[in-house]
Amino acid sequence: MSHAEESVHAEIRRRAAAAVAVVFDLDGVVREFGPATTQTVAAEVGLEPQEFLALAFAEDLLEPVITGRRTFAAWCGLIRDELVARGAAAATAEGAVRSWVADRGTPVAETVALMAELQASGTAVFVFTNGTDNIPAELRQIGLGHLVDVVLNSAVLGFRKPHPEAYAAAHAALEAHLRRSIDRPDVLFTDDRISNVEGAARFGWQAVHFDAGVATDV
Repeated sequence: MSHAEESVHAEIRRRAAAAVAVVFDLDGVVREFGPATTQTVAAEVGLEPQEFLALAFAEDLLEPVITGRRTFAAWCGLIRDELVARGAAAATAEGAVRSWVADRGTPVAETVALMAELQASGTAVFVFTNGTDNIPAELRQIGLGHLVDVVLNSAVLGFRKPHPEAYAAAHAALEAHLRRSIDRPDVLFTDDRISNVEGAARFGWQAVHFDAGVATDV
């Protein structure tokens, strides 16, 4: 098989041989969300799934959460309040948000296996997510608690991908974790969002677009 034909997991495995650390995005790479929960919850409050997602992930609601200036719990409360403002009964909105946040996705088995393989070979592995303060609990909930200590979380770093400051803060955090200086090209990064891959490449990391088609409908 030529390099052009290899899977993204195979490409990461091949390129990781020359890396000190491999950094994986979380959603769409290590964890996936199917559409069923969002479809059900949206129907409960009289919205289409994409309308519900647009409401929940509106920049003014989400940006403070993933940069550490608003808690996950507060975000959920704002989503509930917005649903009520759009006509949902308070109890219905509360139940819908509770059901939505109860589903924290499932691990992407092939990625998790690759991460374990890399760790066993001596390569450092990290997860870099535009996340919330709830990420450690979510990882434990879905059986990925062993990754909590290697999460580079934008809510902790104070910057989100693809901003340059996010990669700088993540790089400093992984160096602190490894207790050594790491040259930027010795880090291999993968993400399902092209903008995040391009941001990593501009920072100086090696970067691979994770295009395996993993579901990210949260």
